[in-house]
Amino acid sequence: MADELQQTLTIETAPRKIVAGRYVVDPMHTRVLFKVRHFGVSNYWGEFLGPMGWLEIDPEFPEKTALQVRVPTAQVRTNSGHLDEELRGEEWFDADRFPLVGRGLKMVSDNHAIFEGDFTLHGVTKRVVFGVDFIGSGKSPFTGAPTIGFEAAATISRTEFGVSAKYPIVGDKVEIIVSAAFDYA
Repeated sequence: MADELQQTLTIETAPRKIVAGRYVVDPMHTRVLFKVRHFGVSNYWGEFLGPMGWLEIDPEFPEKTALQVRVPTAQVRTNSGHLDEELRGEEWFDADRFPLVGRGLKMVSDNHAIFEGDFTLHGVTKRVVFGVDFIGSGKSPFTGAPTIGFEAAATISRTEFGVSAKYPIVGDKVEIIVSAAFDYA
């Protein structure tokens, strides 16, 4: 079966070949990771599971591209169950009240865009810029529907969003890395 799937998989790396329309986040194949400096000597990684959202894109009119993503901070995962519970609490993400939300997208070249928009964390909204790289598009070998993928990254100051717990033991700068898959809706 794997050979059959491999033979039917054709990937386009030219964004102009994206099928125009509305896409939804594929939560199973999308990763939202973060890393922060720990004790000043190492980077500590975590992940948010279950992102949701949509993307409207037309390669003929890239300036009209729109994106909205919501990440449930209650779904934070690290390598420590105790830390996961702490991060969900009021001192950190206050996950019961505040999911992570972002909106906006601006194309800057064929393979690169800027996700510049409102980014809400811990109830504070600020303008954040993500660099976004187009990975590829094609038809899903399982559904035959269009699918597209991107990677994005940004660095934020967590204290500017009101998340100052254990600073400076835990660093202020947090890098957010997203590997996103979208399926045609």
